[in-house]
Amino acid sequence: MKNTNTEDNPHLVELNKKLQNEINDRSKIEKELQRKNYELQLILNTSRHINSSLDLNEVFQRIAIGVMDHLNSYGCAIYLLSEDGKELYPQFVIDPAYEKEIMATPLDINSSFTGKVVKTKKSMMFNDAGPNEAGFQIPGTSEEEEERIIAAPFIFNNEVLGAICLNKIGSYFSENDLNLLDTFANHVTTSIKNAQNYKKFQSEILGRTSAEKAKEESDEKFMNLRSNVPVGLFRATPKGEFISANPAILSMFGFDSEQEFLSTPSNAFYVNEESKNNLIDTLEKKGGVRDLEIELQKKNGEKLWCLLNIYTIVDDSGTRLFQDGIITDISKEKIAAKDLAKTQFRLATILDNVPNIILYETGGAKEFVSKNIEEMLGYPAEDFEKDKNKFTSLIHPDDKEYIKQKYSEWEKNGKSGMLTSWFRVQKKDGTYIWIEDRMLEITDKNNVKYHAGVNIDITNLKNAEEQLKESYSTLQRILEETVEGLVQAVEMRDPYTAGHQRRVSDLASAIAAEMKFPEDKINGLKLAALVHDIGKINIPAEILSKPGKLTAPEFNLIKMHPQTGYDILKSIEFPWPIAEIVLQHQERYDGSSYPNGLKGEDILIKARILAVADVIEAMSSHRPYRPSLGIDFALEEIEKNRNILYDPEVTDVCLSLFREKGYKFPDAPSDTI
Repeated sequence: MKNTNTEDNPHLVELNKKLQNEINDRSKIEKELQRKNYELQLILNTSRHINSSLDLNEVFQRIAIGVMDHLNSYGCAIYLLSEDGKELYPQFVIDPAYEKEIMATPLDINSSFTGKVVKTKKSMMFNDAGPNEAGFQIPGTSEEEEERIIAAPFIFNNEVLGAICLNKIGSYFSENDLNLLDTFANHVTTSIKNAQNYKKFQSEILGRTSAEKAKEESDEKFMNLRSNVPVGLFRATPKGEFISANPAILSMFGFDSEQEFLSTPSNAFYVNEESKNNLIDTLEKKGGVRDLEIELQKKNGEKLWCLLNIYTIVDDSGTRLFQDGIITDISKEKIAAKDLAKTQFRLATILDNVPNIILYETGGAKEFVSKNIEEMLGYPAEDFEKDKNKFTSLIHPDDKEYIKQKYSEWEKNGKSGMLTSWFRVQKKDGTYIWIEDRMLEITDKNNVKYHAGVNIDITNLKNAEEQLKESYSTLQRILEETVEGLVQAVEMRDPYTAGHQRRVSDLASAIAAEMKFPEDKINGLKLAALVHDIGKINIPAEILSKPGKLTAPEFNLIKMHPQTGYDILKSIEFPWPIAEIVLQHQERYDGSSYPNGLKGEDILIKARILAVADVIEAMSSHRPYRPSLGIDFALEEIEKNRNILYDPEVTDVCLSLFREKGYKFPDAPSDTI
């Protein structure tokens, strides 16, 4: 018998291999078919499940759960594209650690994996997401190399709605995974669009419901307003027959009910036929009237003035349907206006006839100048009302900068109070007069601001002022000449101190100027210094010029000179307290001197200045009983006794004058005050 072992038959071996390969291939195909069938069933089941809901959030949740398990993903995020197409907004997220962060982080379409999918309208997988910089747009994505991302767009009629993105760590996503996600995204896109449309529809329904509710509330408010508004409201036919009227109009015309008012012919409300015909003619031509003042009458015949506004309502074809009107009772305003007109007439009559005063208003609706400006300047009032710059052009050029400065200061203070200024204005004949301008800013009832004021001719006052200044100058000169005589009298008695009072006066004036005294007070101090030793006129000449040391009685006699000077000067009416300054010039800051032991600020400031100047000059000058001690020694004396014998501020100023600003006494006595 022949051996049939397949090993001895090469054909059978080959056939067996082919058969085994075919079985293996068929097994693979069956597995692939099973997988495809499973995926298809998954897609169909998920799609069916998704399509059963129109809630957008629920749709997103079912999409994510349906695909995550099959693709072995730990995270899923669903995004919708913004209206401007620049960003992807997260709508639903499943992530064990970063759900809140992902929901709060929009993706830029130009620099993210998911954005690339949306821009290209093509599903993509990124198995190197970890090291890739674009991966870090999604919170939680790390740099580890095993981070994988797969994403697919939602496309509806070639419009990209958004995308779904899945994450996993470990094994790569495959082409089959990509195809499955792409197919899945295509199936659910319609569900997303339907859910979006449903949400939009709900919003519109909600908005429509809110609008209807708002309209009902508005209608109710209108009816309440119509019933309570204090002006009359009515509706009439194009022929003038009343259809409705509110309570205010019934009260205004004295009717008890709306029915009684509506049944009254419209002719009954007119005072005369002419008023009625004029109103009807205007309504025919213009279709309405605006702010028409008309006199009407009540049910009892009493007349009242009304402000009438009527608007004609037409349909789409232009046919007049009815007329809506508003009537306001202005009888009280009319009476007030008549009274105001009378008052204004009286006031205008008075102001136009008051000599040397001009009333004006500027910047408001009623700009005018009182007529008496013609008497003052020679130009009629109309010239100034027509030409707004007329008055300004007549102001003296030298006074314009002063006026500008005064107005600027007034503006900085909020234009509070009255702005008063004085300047010259040229008359028509070329001469100038002085004007005092008093101006206020006024706000009228319409909240319009304007300026009102008066111009007063003060030329006579200015002339009198100039004459007074001349008289004052004359008196000042006489006073200075008198003081000069007193100074010379003292110097004749004490030749060794000749020029002392003048030099003291010069230094005291310099100190006062450094201390920012006004010029008038400096002049007073200057005169006081010139006569501060006038009391020495009563001391024997031999004592004044004695070369040796004074005895106690002699020194006591010297100490009397401030009181003597005061007694001489107190009867002269100086414009400054000259006598008191002279009396106190020997007092010292600590109260240690004579004649009254005054101290600190009880001593007049001018006397404190005079004391320092007197000591400096005396110590630095030659005396019969000693040679000059020098200016440096004198300065050291007051510096050493600063805040003891001498006022600290006065001392500091005096030291600064000599040491820093180079002050020096005049070389010789001045021959003028």
